[in-house]
Amino acid sequence: MKIRILPSISDPRSQLLITYVLNDRIAIDAGALAFHLTGEELLRVQDIVLTHTHLDHIASFPFIFSEEFTNIREPVRIHATEKDIHSLRTHIFNNIIWPDFTKIPNAYGPLLGFHPFTPNQPFLLNDLTFTAIPVNHTVDTCGFLVDDGQVSIGFTSDTALTDQFWEEMNRSERLAAIFVDVAFNNALEGVALASKHLTPHLLTQELKKLHRKVEIIAVNLKPMCREIVGAEIVALNDPQITVAVLDKNYEW
Repeated sequence: MKIRILPSISDPRSQLLITYVLNDRIAIDAGALAFHLTGEELLRVQDIVLTHTHLDHIASFPFIFSEEFTNIREPVRIHATEKDIHSLRTHIFNNIIWPDFTKIPNAYGPLLGFHPFTPNQPFLLNDLTFTAIPVNHTVDTCGFLVDDGQVSIGFTSDTALTDQFWEEMNRSERLAAIFVDVAFNNALEGVALASKHLTPHLLTQELKKLHRKVEIIAVNLKPMCREIVGAEIVALNDPQITVAVLDKNYEW
């Protein structure tokens, strides 16, 4: 499995916007998708799986259909909960914030289609099995376990202290790595708890729930405290835990 974490458009070292690209064909979230990929790369992404609809996870999403309008030959498949699909229809594709591209076809037909998933029920995309797992954020949010038959990778998405996610990770026999939200430094733990994110200290508490040794890759470090969070993770002196390198192809 190949996973690429896209950087944001401002500072290539920052992850202000959230997008993972799996095997060049599937995106988890679309915060930076249309802002960072070339047109050719973007057209290869035929499936977009959304963890939730906070802006940093969908910011570039509407631009896919305006910038690549004439080039899309098959509808891009958008996988989200029924609630998040309703939010996208109501608040984005409403002809006020953005044109309703759900009703504007190009010469080849519809540009996108919505495909609802249900948490805890696996679904298959391009030989990858996705299982959405509810996590603890300020809005309904799902982390994911993604399995290709040889290896499984976890993604917490945005979360504070949570339990079901770690229970599912413990049940995954092929688990190799987990991308974990570590947004704020320890001094901002109050902010992290209020906005339902993790800090390095809270991460160590969460990892007590994980009963196996796998790679832990910290993601979503807020730009204002990225260096501090990175230093605090190094200070944990745990080789299991690293800070994500953006625009790198991770492979397992």
